[in-house]
Order: sequence, then structure tokens, then C-alpha cells
Amino acid sequence: PPVQAVALFGGLTLFLPTIRVMTWKEAQQSMDWGGVMLIVAGLSLGLMVFETGAARWLAQLLLGNLVLVPMLLRPFVIVIAVALLHLLFSSNTVTGSLIMPILLALALDLGLDPWTIAAPAAFTSTLAFILVTESPTNVLPYSAGYFSIRDMAKVGVWMTLAAAVCVTASVTVVGLFSG
Repeated sequence: PPVQAVALFGGLTLFLPTIRVMTWKEAQQSMDWGGVMLIVAGLSLGLMVFETGAARWLAQLLLGNLVLVPMLLRPFVIVIAVALLHLLFSSNTVTGSLIMPILLALALDLGLDPWTIAAPAAFTSTLAFILVTESPTNVLPYSAGYFSIRDMAKVGVWMTLAAAVCVTASVTVVGLFSG
């Protein structure tokens, strides 16, 4: 796409020997580019997974038999599935905007109430507990050296399971009272 090409060209011209606005060493000193590269790589991967149809395939693979799961456990299964898909998209916004239409279509295909899939998925799309690359707010403290990727993953798995229980309870209670 032309916008990305212009941005890439503009960024590269900063470091051309004849123009030399700044050196790469100067650019590295003023900003941690590793964190930026983690986010950009994650966004690129997420878009590729969506555009190739792999996201729809994964949703069908993870949630295709959702009608066989007892009604009270469905939100838990959806939270875990969306958390796994979130690992690929590396952005809360991308996760929500790409996964929600796929899950709503899946709900209609399976003959389920779309709200029962949309609510847990919407709550989960903002959670980013396992990988550093899942959210820019994770990258900043990681880049500063406050924790390692392994530390985040170990705690993140447990946080994701706890969030799954909380979201399941919340969606179930709201569902019971709203009919």
C-alpha cells in the first residue's frame, strides 16, 4: 500500500549517507527500538493471520464444537480461545476488531445467541497477560528491564485463568438477570 511505502521511504531517508539527518546510533540512544519492533512485528503477524483466513480457521478449530459445551462453561471456553488468539494479534484493538466479526459469524453459524459469544470475547480482547508483545503497556516496563518474557508468561498464564473465571462469572450473572 502506498501509505506504508511513503512512511518507509521517509524513515529510511533519515539515515541515508548524503542526507544524514541523524545516525542510527543517535536514534538508538533516544529510544528503545526493540519494543517498537516487537509491537510492529506482532501487528504484522496479526494482520497476516486475519488476511490469509487463518483466524477464521482457528476460531472454527477452537470454538467449532461450542454447542457441545455446557452453557455455563461456554464463556470460560470463549475466554481461553480468545486469549490464545490474542497471542497472535499482539494488539487489543486488532484483537477486538478482527476477532469479534469472526466470532459473531461463528455464533450465527452454530445457532447460538451472539451475545453469549460476543460478551466474553469483548472482555477478553482487552486482556494481555501472557506475552510482552500483546500490549504496548507491557512492552514499556519490559524494555526498562523490570521483568523477563519468562516471568511475564509464568504469571500471565495464571492471570488468564483467573480472568477466565471472573469473566465467566460476570457474564453468567448478567445473563441470568437480563434473560
